[in-house]
Amino acid sequence: MIHVCYGLYDKKGTYSKYTGTSMLSVFENTKEKVTVHIFHDNTLTPENLNNFSRIAESYNQAVKFYNFDKIRPEKIEFMHEKLSSVFETRFSIGTFYRLMIDRNFFGDDVSKIIYLDSDTVVNLDIAELWNYNIENYAIAAVPEIEATRGYMIADKYLIKTEKVAVKDYLCAGIIMINLEKLEDDFFYKGVQWLADNSSCECFDQDILNYFFSKNYLKLPGKFNAFINPDKAVEGNVVSNKIYHYAGRGCLGMSLEIAHNKLFLKNFVKTPWFNENIFVGIYEATKKMYYEKKILGFQVSTIMNGKRRAFFTLKPLATPIKNFFAVNDAEEFIAVNENDSLKTLVQAMKKSKNKKVFFIIVEDYDAIKNHLIRAGFEEFEHFIDASTFIPNFDAEDFSYLFVEAL
Repeated sequence: MIHVCYGLYDKKGTYSKYTGTSMLSVFENTKEKVTVHIFHDNTLTPENLNNFSRIAESYNQAVKFYNFDKIRPEKIEFMHEKLSSVFETRFSIGTFYRLMIDRNFFGDDVSKIIYLDSDTVVNLDIAELWNYNIENYAIAAVPEIEATRGYMIADKYLIKTEKVAVKDYLCAGIIMINLEKLEDDFFYKGVQWLADNSSCECFDQDILNYFFSKNYLKLPGKFNAFINPDKAVEGNVVSNKIYHYAGRGCLGMSLEIAHNKLFLKNFVKTPWFNENIFVGIYEATKKMYYEKKILGFQVSTIMNGKRRAFFTLKPLATPIKNFFAVNDAEEFIAVNENDSLKTLVQAMKKSKNKKVFFIIVEDYDAIKNHLIRAGFEEFEHFIDASTFIPNFDAEDFSYLFVEAL
């Protein structure tokens, strides 16, 4: 029996469909018996729980549910006490549920388990990962440099402070856990460490890196392939990999992109694909139209008396210059994929509020958070200019489809 788990926090009741799509993709491609363990809380609705059960039944597989509000209240209370600021970010408490298990959680029936983020599609037999021997390791994971091909711009605390080497920093979105190697108090130690290191931005991932980066089984990149880097390197094809739809814009691209078609191929087989999707497409169309009008008004207001400046990646430089008709007098910063954001921050400080920086990157949210921490304000000092570019965030049917989910 193969054991797979997900951590689910679904405040609006709209996120379970992604977990369900990932879960279905496991069943769709795996020949052996699989039990999926869903770690959740009181936000899991009866309807969504029933949908998970329907998927498992249709594949003659098993799914089990664990309400951590009921079975781990003391750990949740401890986490809220120590990490109150974490829950003001985009990160979900659900990502911490896997850290709350220990060697006794499942009894003697389960000695190891595969954890998958909900934004994944498993396009291989999960037994390929399950069959790796991790007897001598607490976890197995793909190093981030392999998962993202060095593509994502990020200033990670553990790397900047040289607590973890770049080559060793692991991606925690897909990991295999050897329960017999976990210390009983690991969760408490990890949360306390994170509370003492408030500069960390990756939270649960940084906990795992701090404790295990020097001694974990490094898996091939196929077991955690980030969509945008994979597409940039391998082209518009999918193969036998576990695809990770992390990062801004991944599911908002053209239906001509094979990775998006792969997601939709699995999603349409879930109980969440129903008539409400098409109502959502209509509502998303209206929402996008009005947001564009408002954004145009905001930009015209903040540009009063200021000049434009641009920040993007080098491969995009020429098309961006052409699209925005950038002239020689306007500042234009084009960086390599691995460059630091220091260049952008220094340029913004030097401008002394006389410029508005047009940011054109896929991982805008990460850059936005970095700039806000540096003392800048969105819609005053910088904007997400990719929203002006047709098909950059893919204003096509697939974009509306995903917005409607």
